[in-house]
Amino acid sequence: MSLLFHTNRHEARAERLAVHRHPLLRALIVIGLAIAAPAVAVAGGVYVAGEGVPLGQALGQALADNPKKSDKPFWVVVSGTDAGLLTKTRSDPDIRSMVKTAKERGAEIYVCRSDLVRVGIKEEELLDGVVSMYGYGTQDWAGLLPARKDGIALPTDMKQSQRILKTCAGEPKQGS
Repeated sequence: MSLLFHTNRHEARAERLAVHRHPLLRALIVIGLAIAAPAVAVAGGVYVAGEGVPLGQALGQALADNPKKSDKPFWVVVSGTDAGLLTKTRSDPDIRSMVKTAKERGAEIYVCRSDLVRVGIKEEELLDGVVSMYGYGTQDWAGLLPARKDGIALPTDMKQSQRILKTCAGEPKQGS
């Protein structure tokens, strides 16, 4: 009886393995796994230039993470001295090309208005598709997010929206 049990068990195992070798079944399994794991291709997000990250690096990372236009928007926020690199007269061809490509892929590109004012740049001097924005301090966040404020499209994710707004908040530094 024991020998019959072992024989049946081996036959059942062989049948299971044969089913897994079937090309159509393998294809269905692969498709099922691809649908079940959409996090493999990460798109969207907020990229900040000016917090120790140069503009070219932030734009490059945003384009690498978002290789084509998708339904997931992404944001590039520029603060500090890199704000001047987004003007028609001060930008180089590589930055202009990256900005254009990012816009074509669905990016919102914001530059902090307070940084433009600080260095004397007018909004009309900005590259096409670049929008200046004011940030909001923590006291202004109540009831704001997720929302459109001053024509600025913000992410629906609260933390990403707060990151954008805090970047351009222009809050006084300690000791000021």
